[in-house]
Amino acid sequence: MSESTERTTVFKAPRGGLMTDEVGVISGELELLTDADSDGTLALKVRYAGADEWYTIQGGPFTLHDARDHEVLHEVLVSMLHRPQP
Repeated sequence: MSESTERTTVFKAPRGGLMTDEVGVISGELELLTDADSDGTLALKVRYAGADEWYTIQGGPFTLHDARDHEVLHEVLVSMLHRPQP
C-alpha cells in the first residue's frame, strides 16, 4: 500500500472473539490495526496485544468510499469491538 496511514488501538475482544483468515477465532486483549491507502483500500488486522504476528480480520477486501474516513472508521470499529459484556 502506498501513502498509507496506520492506526492501532488495544482493546478487549468481544464475547466469542474475532474471526481471522489465518488462525480462526482469537480472543483476549488484542490490538487492532487499520491501514488505508489514498485510493480507499483498507486493511484490517488484529494481533494479541504485544505479539509480533498480525492476522487478517475475516470479511475483506474492504474499501472506503473516501480515504479521509479512515480515522473515524477506526474509532467506530474499536467502539464496536470493545463493548462491555453483560
